[in-house]
Amino acid sequence: MNKIIKTNRVTPRKGLLWGGVTTMLVFSLFGIQGAYAAITSQLDVGDSGPEVTELQTYLKANPNIYPEGLVTGYFGELTKAAVERFQTAQGIISQGTPATTGYGRVGPQTMARINSLLGSPSTGNQAPWDTSPILSNLSAQHSNVAATFTWTTNEPTRGQVYWSNSPLQFSEATGPRQQPQISGTLASDADDGLRTNHSITVSNLQPNTTYHYIVRGIDSVGNMSMVWPRSFRTNQ
Repeated sequence: MNKIIKTNRVTPRKGLLWGGVTTMLVFSLFGIQGAYAAITSQLDVGDSGPEVTELQTYLKANPNIYPEGLVTGYFGELTKAAVERFQTAQGIISQGTPATTGYGRVGPQTMARINSLLGSPSTGNQAPWDTSPILSNLSAQHSNVAATFTWTTNEPTRGQVYWSNSPLQFSEATGPRQQPQISGTLASDADDGLRTNHSITVSNLQPNTTYHYIVRGIDSVGNMSMVWPRSFRTNQ
């Protein structure tokens, strides 16, 4: 699985929280100002009503998130795809289904993220913390007892690798810029500093064994992007 989670410090399911507030708020999430209301209930494919309208109105403010820009009051596949893009951009979730991971639905975390953005002061520009680092060129080179992970990010980040010889488990974060809990052993950049080129080596591995790993980068304000679990098998 090669999904990349871009996150504003992973806000569990805060992914595509877009909604409305009974009191109209003016904000500029993606550099576009608009008036919206807060979302007060979870939304799924098939739902309809004024909160779906608010969600669509919010999403269409960014053509990269909701290029169709349709405000119909009905939560269909186009709206679901827009929510998925929002969740990925916010580092909330970037794979799975609405039923398994919440990907594509407005759950409690995505709703909270949207509402928190709606409540942000209007500046006329996208706030730096609304963007997440982008991880690229990930490579895992391994021998029989060690593995070296290398990748790059588009901005300085603190690089981390979680690894284990059993499938990794993780829980969603509980709020904006909160990091999810991940099982396994943690290895970080040498000085735990911020950089764009990352290389982390883990050793004392067992030969001929399958290892699972997650790579993530966290920027200076806590926004996070994460490469979903991958695996490799050490040499004999």
